[in-house]
Amino acid sequence: MHSRRDTEVQCMITKAVSVDPEGRAVFGETIEEPSTVLKVPGEDVELSAILGSSPDQPMAPPGREDAILLLHITTRANVDDLIEVAGMRLIVTAISPSYDNVGKAAYHVVRAVSQA
Repeated sequence: MHSRRDTEVQCMITKAVSVDPEGRAVFGETIEEPSTVLKVPGEDVELSAILGSSPDQPMAPPGREDAILLLHITTRANVDDLIEVAGMRLIVTAISPSYDNVGKAAYHVVRAVSQA
């Protein structure tokens, strides 16, 4: 099994602060955080062995996400924020905690779609 530390890369998270009259997100502060990219757009990978399940997301079926990232449990990312990582611009659609084998929150699983 690979170590997440081996594949961590920096990402830029730009906070969505409001919505304009046309319904588009208005972005504010930018934060740099470490992340692990598990899935990129166009890639079809089986992640259940890596992600496992948690009480908040028991064996969730695949969604419409283009990318899946792992962020540290202390992340400041939220749904609708913009994440730039490895040349991709992604909008966060869901965030859920994942737990280690003793039930402690280990990291956040972030599901995102490519920004149009």
